[in-house]
Amino acid sequence: MTPLLTIESLGVTYRGRGTERRAVDGVSFALEPGETVALVGASGSGKTATALSVLRLLPGNARVDAASRIRFEGTELFAASNEAVRAIRGRRIAMVFQEPATALNPRMRILDQVAEPALAHGERSATAARALAMTMLEQMGLADAARVARSYPHELSGGERQRVVIAMALLLHPALLVADEPTSALDVTVRAQILDLLRERQRATGMALLFVSHDLAVVASMCDRTLVMHDGRIDEDAPTRRLWTAQHSPYAADLVRAASGNVVARGEGGE
Repeated sequence: MTPLLTIESLGVTYRGRGTERRAVDGVSFALEPGETVALVGASGSGKTATALSVLRLLPGNARVDAASRIRFEGTELFAASNEAVRAIRGRRIAMVFQEPATALNPRMRILDQVAEPALAHGERSATAARALAMTMLEQMGLADAARVARSYPHELSGGERQRVVIAMALLLHPALLVADEPTSALDVTVRAQILDLLRERQRATGMALLFVSHDLAVVASMCDRTLVMHDGRIDEDAPTRRLWTAQHSPYAADLVRAASGNVVARGEGGE
């Protein structure tokens, strides 16, 4: 099977006032169609920088190594034009950002925001885009989708805002969803609902998921494979189930020991 996404020798350096920080250092991995892969590690390990690189959304002070390569569905993303990347971003690759409150425009009603990807990718009718957005909101498990649709972001709970940004990301049925800590700010009940929602959408559409997290217990319930990042490098790359029983690197072993006990990872012989 041809990989959906291939990352080779990814290197990212952040530059500040007279300083440089190596955020990602020689990261390489592939993601198959329909596969769920986790990027885990402590804050500052390079997870988010890797995820943002996939969509070419790194901040202006980031420098990408010349040897870095990211291929998605045959397109070399770092070599592609801005126009070509915009055509992919939101349609074939979508992202759920870490903090939904900052990902949403506080001055726009929710329905118009969820409809934006359709309008950006060729839908000329605002009415048709809003109808598509309303259908997606109704599929997000919201108690009152009509109320949410006419609301502004500040009028919603954290769980509702998270469902909204997922609806925006899934509107055009992307082949790859990049989810950066999508449940970190949610309580346990809402977190479980969001994870169930992501699993259901994967089953319905066959999309691949790159799941960024620091929480191995959540990863154990979601992911086929886990990449452990440490100081910008991949310290361990293993099926998630095996990671819980045998770690090759001391850092991965420390992460597993720190995670809450007796979590059964998804995988062969699991759920």
